[in-house]
Amino acid sequence: MRFLFVLVFCFSTSNVFAWGKLGGGVRFSPNLSFVSFKGDELTVKINEDLFKSFAHSILINGDFFIERKFRFVAFGTGLGYRRLSEQTEKIFTNMMEEKSLFYQHDYGTIPMYMRLKISKRFFLRTGITSLVNLRNTITTVFTEPNSGISYTTESSDPTKYTLFNFSGDLGVGYTFLDKKIAMDVEPLFTKNLIGLFRGDVDANAFQSSFGVLMTIRY
Repeated sequence: MRFLFVLVFCFSTSNVFAWGKLGGGVRFSPNLSFVSFKGDELTVKINEDLFKSFAHSILINGDFFIERKFRFVAFGTGLGYRRLSEQTEKIFTNMMEEKSLFYQHDYGTIPMYMRLKISKRFFLRTGITSLVNLRNTITTVFTEPNSGISYTTESSDPTKYTLFNFSGDLGVGYTFLDKKIAMDVEPLFTKNLIGLFRGDVDANAFQSSFGVLMTIRY
């Protein structure tokens, strides 16, 4: 929370705006996401056995951002979109068919971050992203084990999910182009700070993701 107060202060104080450079750009990334569980021991064990697979989102996560840049540090905020998912192991429905479930959650995002320069090319970026839940769906993939033929169905997820969430974000980036337009590549880890489910539940789910973030900025 102290980081958020410092960031808001830096963007709202006129003395800060009097120095440093204003910049901006766009970020996008593929990611792998997964869930961990906290709560009733038996319920946690059942879910951990069921959700052992990573779920992926390809080039669907990203944001536009603005930042105030100084010699060794930059403070930024933006507006974007993020998809996080969970995927179950294959479940045998009968001798002729098996299925996997993909739970997808679409979020509007407001990232707030600090980018700290640690060398000429490398930097550390850390911050908090506000998440607003927009939509939740379930995609079921049915597969015939003998033929390998599969088909999918998609439906709205009736589960009650938390409307607002926050993620802690941590990345180490490399600037491979540093001209008027800079380009960075950055392995990024995020973890949601609030459980997915709303209300009184036996065990709650917490999402995390690994991504490779590409940034184009000026």
